[in-house]
Amino acid sequence: MEKIVQLKGEKETLQQGELEKLIRMADHRDKGKRPTQEEETSPLPRIVDFLIGVAIKRRVSDIHIEPQEDGVLVRNRIDGILRNFHLLPKFLQAPLISRIKILANMDITEKRLPQDGRIKASFSGRKLDLRISAIPTLYGEKVVLRLLDVEATSIPLEGIGFSTDIYEKIISLIEKPQGVIFITGPTGSGKTSTLYACLNRIKSENINIITLEDPIEYEMKGTTQIAINEKIGLTFAEVLRSVLRQDPDVIMVGEMRDVETARIALQASLTGHLVFSTIHTNDSVSVIIRLLDMGIPPYLITSSLSGVFAQRLVRVICPQCKESYQPSMEELIQLGITPQDDFGPLYQGKGCHYCDFTGFYGRVGIFELFILDDEIRTLINSGASESLIRNKVQAKGMQPLLKDGLRKIKEGKTTIKEVLRVAKR
Repeated sequence: MEKIVQLKGEKETLQQGELEKLIRMADHRDKGKRPTQEEETSPLPRIVDFLIGVAIKRRVSDIHIEPQEDGVLVRNRIDGILRNFHLLPKFLQAPLISRIKILANMDITEKRLPQDGRIKASFSGRKLDLRISAIPTLYGEKVVLRLLDVEATSIPLEGIGFSTDIYEKIISLIEKPQGVIFITGPTGSGKTSTLYACLNRIKSENINIITLEDPIEYEMKGTTQIAINEKIGLTFAEVLRSVLRQDPDVIMVGEMRDVETARIALQASLTGHLVFSTIHTNDSVSVIIRLLDMGIPPYLITSSLSGVFAQRLVRVICPQCKESYQPSMEELIQLGITPQDDFGPLYQGKGCHYCDFTGFYGRVGIFELFILDDEIRTLINSGASESLIRNKVQAKGMQPLLKDGLRKIKEGKTTIKEVLRVAKR
C-alpha cells in the first residue's frame, strides 16, 4: 500500500511567528543545546509541514525552495505570480532538503544530478499529490514542490470564462464523434483544467474515455486514466498504440511531444475517435506550423484537425477591494483604445487582507478559437504562410487573445496591465 504522509500543518497557527519559533528550536538542536520538553518533537518535520500548510491555505500552486549565499529563500506561486515568503537561515538548507527528498523517496546522497519525486499526503482530510523536482545550483539543490489536489472538483466548462459565442462553438466541436481538438498555451496557462472540463462535459456511461497523462493531476470518475512513465518506456506513443485496441470513443493525450505521438493521434481521428490534446505554441494558428515542422503531412492535418483554442490565465480583481480608476493614455493606446471610444469605467484592486494586498484573487481564462473550414484547409494544403492563414481566420471572425482580454476588462474582471502581461505579442 502506498504510504500517505499526514501533514500536521493544520494544527499550527500558520502565523509567521510560529515559523520563527520552529527555526529557533531547530537552531538549538543544531548547536547541540539541550532541548526543552516542548522541543522534544523534532522541529524540522514541523517546518516542512508548516511551509506546505501555509501554501495550501493560501492557494499556492508551487513552492520554490532556493538556496542563496546567505540563506534559503522560500517563494510561493499564487495565481501564477511568484512571491517571496521567507528567507530561512542557511543551517536549515541541508536538513530541510533532505527531509523533503526522504518523503519523496529520492536519493539524499545524490546532489549532483536532477531528481524527481512524489509525495502522497493528507491535509485536513484532503488528499494531496506533491510533485517534487530537485536540481543542483550554485549554492546547493533547489527544490520545487507542485501541489495538486487529486480530489479537486473540475471547473465546469461554462465556468472557465468563455464568451457566449466561443462557448457555443466549443460545445459543437467537443460533441462531434471524431476529430482532433488542440489546446495551446504556455506552461501554467490552465490547459489541463480546460481538457478536464471538456471531458466532464461529454462524459457519460455510453462512451469509453481514456486519458494519457504525465502526471495525472486530478482523478476523474467514469474515465480510464493512464500515467505515462517514460523511464520504463511507457511513452505517449507506446501507450496510445495500445489504447486504440481498448475500443475508445474519446482519447485525451496530455501533450503532443513528438511526431510519432502526433501522427498516431491524428490518424486515430480518421478511424472514428475524438482526440483531445495540448501543444506548446504562442497562439492557435501557430499549431498548424508546429505540426508541419514536426513532419506531419498537410493532408493529415486538414483531414483530422477540427479546431484549436489558445488560452492564457489572467488574475481576477479582488472583489473585496475593487475600485474604479482612470487609466493612463499609454495603457489605452496599447489596447488600441482611443479617448473617443465609449469604454465605460475601469477597475483595479486597491489591495487588502483578503487578497494578501495584491489586488487580485483567483484567475480566469482569455481565449481565441480557430476552427478549420474548407477554405482554411485549402490554404494549408497549398502551403500558405502562417500570416496568410491568420489573416484569413481573423477575417472570418476569430477574435485574438487580446480582444478577449479587452472584453474581460470591460466586464470589470481584470485590468489592462494584467491582460497586457499575458497576451501582448
